[in-house]
Amino acid sequence: MDIRIIPVTSAPDLNTVIIYRPLAGRAFVGNRAMARLVQALTDDMTDPKPHAGPDILEFLFSSGFLDPDPPPPMWTRSDFNPTTAVLLLTNQCQLRCTYCYAAAGEAPRQELTPELGYAAIDYVCERAMAAGLPEFEVSFHGGGEPTYAWHVLQQCTDYARQKPLKAKVTLTSNGVWSEAQCAWIAANLDGLSLSVDGAPPTQDRQRPLRTGRGSSPYVLRTIAALDRHAFPYGIRLTATAPWTLADDVRFLCAETGCQSMQVEPAFNIKRGGHTEPDTAEIEGFVAAFLDAFEIAQQAGRRLLYSGARVGLATTIFCSAPYNALIVNANGDLVACYEVASDAHPLAKMSVIGRVVEGQVVIDHAARDHLHRLIDERRATCTDCFCYWSCAGDCYPRTFEPGEAGHLQHKGRCTINRQITEKLLLRRIADGGGVWRAPDVSRQDGPCRPPAQD
Repeated sequence: MDIRIIPVTSAPDLNTVIIYRPLAGRAFVGNRAMARLVQALTDDMTDPKPHAGPDILEFLFSSGFLDPDPPPPMWTRSDFNPTTAVLLLTNQCQLRCTYCYAAAGEAPRQELTPELGYAAIDYVCERAMAAGLPEFEVSFHGGGEPTYAWHVLQQCTDYARQKPLKAKVTLTSNGVWSEAQCAWIAANLDGLSLSVDGAPPTQDRQRPLRTGRGSSPYVLRTIAALDRHAFPYGIRLTATAPWTLADDVRFLCAETGCQSMQVEPAFNIKRGGHTEPDTAEIEGFVAAFLDAFEIAQQAGRRLLYSGARVGLATTIFCSAPYNALIVNANGDLVACYEVASDAHPLAKMSVIGRVVEGQVVIDHAARDHLHRLIDERRATCTDCFCYWSCAGDCYPRTFEPGEAGHLQHKGRCTINRQITEKLLLRRIADGGGVWRAPDVSRQDGPCRPPAQD
């Protein structure tokens, strides 16, 4: 059995722990003597009587805590046969978000050509048909705002719809659209991840237009139209200090029909990259997330953070490096949505091929090298209680350039552990003292990629 012992950081002493079985979906709070007892019982189930009294044994057996683990998720890499094409359309944007990892709108304009998009669509459609799948997927994403390359987006959508297999077409966008664009999106696309940071004061401070004016009136108009059309969308928030996340989630629950929201933090705000949090920023985001999580739960909504996925057992954080064909405006095939150009600090390790004269050419050696780095990082995580849920975490958010840059464990690891601990405590309380997951969600292959902004 895989048993993890987690010190309860809010307890007045070091004797209080969470006894956690991530693969089985079981957890309760006990002391270290109980933790030692549980470990002894799982080491020797042939005769449990010497280890524990009848009341303790009854509790452990009735709670299912001593049931065998289900098989751990296993995934064996196969040939690269992606059935999702992610098209990074442009590096331009109407906004000047304070934390934009790509510094969209500052570099000379780059735009993916329709021909690059067609080549990617052909490639994934052929592989979906060969695999006998009912559909393939095309997703429009950034580097910048995809609707800025409006005609390319429309042309690639039309091209995908003409293929002999059904196309699922989705978009990640800032929602600053004209009424005509909104109507076209609602009529022609199948799903949307909308980047919105919350109530107007937060939205306007963090996501201003390039003129400096607030973007909230345009985004709220878009959301109202999407709700009128009953169009499926999720919201992706970025939280920064000062932490107003609870108020922002409360606003979105009250003013939108969105059922699922994902939040990611940004620290030491600058455009053009990610920076490490200090202790105060870590503590601030963790507290803000937990408050906002409770607000969302009370409103019947879901609030997620990608690094703390209690109830999931997986070996891979995200599918993007493994089974998505991601094409940027240069024609590079990249392993992450964030690597929109060769200016990204991890571009060298992330380029896994090119589109050359309409043909997709995979650099298998480069792809294998990146996968080895990801595997090496996860191998350093075996003692962490987030091992099965975080699965090594997001490589663009955790890797640094350099020979051992992929082995760094810094502030985001602390955030993942702290939020996971607190979510476990909440589930234990909700379960009357024991968390019993009805079924741990297993991912024998890569998870869907968390939305990125």
